Amino acid sequence: MSNISKMAGRLLRPQGAFTLKTSSQSIARLHQQGPARSAVVHDQAIPHSQAHVPASETPFIPTSKSQAPTSQLSESGATNLDTLVSHIPLVQSLRDAHSTYKESRPHLAIPPAIRQHHFVGGSLTGSGKLAFQPYMWLSTGKTGSKTRSDRASTVVSVFHIGQDLCGHPGFVHGGLLSVMFDEVFARCVSAAFPSGLGMTANLNVDFRKPALPDRVYVLRTETTKVEGRKAWVEGRMTYLPLALPQSLDVNSVMSDLSLLREDHEGAVMVAEAKALFIEPKFADSMVSVYRN
Repeated sequence: MSNISKMAGRLLRPQGAFTLKTSSQSIARLHQQGPARSAVVHDQAIPHSQAHVPASETPFIPTSKSQAPTSQLSESGATNLDTLVSHIPLVQSLRDAHSTYKESRPHLAIPPAIRQHHFVGGSLTGSGKLAFQPYMWLSTGKTGSKTRSDRASTVVSVFHIGQDLCGHPGFVHGGLLSVMFDEVFARCVSAAFPSGLGMTANLNVDFRKPALPDRVYVLRTETTKVEGRKAWVEGRMTYLPLALPQSLDVNSVMSDLSLLREDHEGAVMVAEAKALFIEPKFADSMVSVYRN
């Protein structure tokens, strides 16, 4: 057979067979790394028609077969998650401390014409991604610490990361975690600058544990020092143990709200970060997204 004939044969070979073979080999290798790893990959990285993990072993809340895939869900999924947020013990305590912490959802305050071009408020928001606009609680002023400036602040943010923001199958992309640190840090240091604007000069992220999708994340940040137009901020990110696909039925998870606790043994701190922000000299000419 000529070289041309052999090449034509390869090009005309059914692609389905090659893909299935490659996936099977990859799955076999992952199975050798342990059942916990296999369970994650089966439920997230493999089409449901190829997955055979018993319902008792899957780390996700079981959903009806008649439900549409996450990527095709309507806004009802995000609404369910929004409703569930109010049942998180941390959220309840922050709302009770409303005299100290001011609740906001900054991205919803951005004019739609600007928000559609905003990376977190627009591009990354939607079904399978950031299911709802992040909640943020801001506290400003003195907290009794002698090392903190009068302009220091803290922010606690709560958000959900879906399955369509992964790097390795079954694991959230580390770049997204960096983006979320940067986003919440910016909100935190906004109280430190008269203009309410700060730009990232340096960001260092230490990744501690793999981050899983379909989880609610808690990001705690604190402005540690302010000097003129410079502000230093630190933070840590944790996911709550209860898996929450966007298609969830809120009533089905109300029986075990302990899984929504940040201090639960199943909660995992996935990353820590530090950053330096600088108030730009041209701040007056910029659109103020995070003005308090």
